[in-house]
Amino acid sequence: MDRISNLPDEIIHHIGSFLSAKEAAFATLLSKRWRNLFTIVPKLRFNNGSAKSFKDFVDDVVLPLPVNSRVRKFSLKCKYVPDIEDLINRCLLHVVNRGVMCLQLQIEVDREEHYSLPTHVFTCKTVSTMKLGSGFVIEALPADVSLPALKSLFLDSVRFLGGVDGRYCAFKTLLSASPVLRELVMNGNEWGKWCRTVSSTTLQRLTIRREDFDPYEEGIIDDDPYEFDNVSFETPALTYLDYSDYVPKEYPTVNLDSLVEANLNLCADVEGVWQKEHANTFNPMNLIIGFKNVEIFNLTIEAVEMFGVFNETIPMFEKVSQLSLSLSNFCWFSVPNLMKKFPNLKTLIIEDSLHYEYHSTDEVICQCVSGYSFLLSCPVEVLKINCYDGSVEELEQMKHFLGKLSCLELVEVRAKAASRDAKLKIMADLLMLPRASTKCKVKVKLFTNTTLLRG
Repeated sequence: MDRISNLPDEIIHHIGSFLSAKEAAFATLLSKRWRNLFTIVPKLRFNNGSAKSFKDFVDDVVLPLPVNSRVRKFSLKCKYVPDIEDLINRCLLHVVNRGVMCLQLQIEVDREEHYSLPTHVFTCKTVSTMKLGSGFVIEALPADVSLPALKSLFLDSVRFLGGVDGRYCAFKTLLSASPVLRELVMNGNEWGKWCRTVSSTTLQRLTIRREDFDPYEEGIIDDDPYEFDNVSFETPALTYLDYSDYVPKEYPTVNLDSLVEANLNLCADVEGVWQKEHANTFNPMNLIIGFKNVEIFNLTIEAVEMFGVFNETIPMFEKVSQLSLSLSNFCWFSVPNLMKKFPNLKTLIIEDSLHYEYHSTDEVICQCVSGYSFLLSCPVEVLKINCYDGSVEELEQMKHFLGKLSCLELVEVRAKAASRDAKLKIMADLLMLPRASTKCKVKVKLFTNTTLLRG
């Protein structure tokens, strides 16, 4: 012990940084000098133990931490039961008062239960990353709510109440109290329960994913369970958007002027299929126009079909240079018109297999692409097919891509092949196809990450 005690403060502090939270807490009891040196606790974690083990964790590890200690990361994962609510709140108060920088809470609350985070969580001056889940409610924030250091906020099935009828909205207040917020992730959100507005002048990355949809969710119109009035985006600094959800009736306010990359998956209803008559119910035009500065567009079949329904009114996307399509082997009826909206497209990525007519024995080219004539005016230089099995039908589709894309410089195929002979055959078949561009090279990437490249 004397040898360690004789070490310089900076070395003892460095040694202390490798201790677990429990070891650091015990070490502070051995020496007054150590108590002052071991002020930074790298992490505290409790992961799905019993109620008794959680009580022991709080009593033996969290509460004994000295007042001057600082917790870098606190992680709590537990099943909520009313008996431990007070213990959870005491634990969180103590951690917040120890200047926590990364707060991860996975408190699983059943639908019939009600748990709301203690308000002091939202007055923490030091937290820069906050991950909250799942199933609990945030319905009111303190008058002095302030998260001046918060840069990343992750919400997993967190319910916000208020704001639907124009009254106080906890979510809107939370964003307003986070002046340096850069990233927001919302999984399993419930638009029907709050103000449906994302407003932040500093936000740069936004992810919204609806993982499930309860057609009888409170706040949604009973006659049409997928219908809610509006969603707004007031995010002028946003550069990245990942948006997967059901569409509202309209988007009253959309400011996405800085947006560079957008991943879009928007459904009209639970079937996920857009029809012409949906144009009478939904008006996503403000959102679509908001994508005017996007350079990288990643669209699912649902988003492609939405663009097809509103094809006559959607603008040209002059800045899009890369387009990725996940079409799930559906017909490409909306693809030809969609491609005309990207006059400066350089890279086209097909995430699935190439589409062909499965039911015809005479013609494998589906009527939905009309012989791929839309490719003749397409300026694409790089074509990537990420799920290619080398079938005769797919090869027939590739003939049109290589034979009609006159600006093509590289075709990159990610192929499924079970043997070396199969790999070589895929490459040989592709090299046999005539090419409209003399600059075009063909690259085959196998699922084993082996690459074959030929001119």
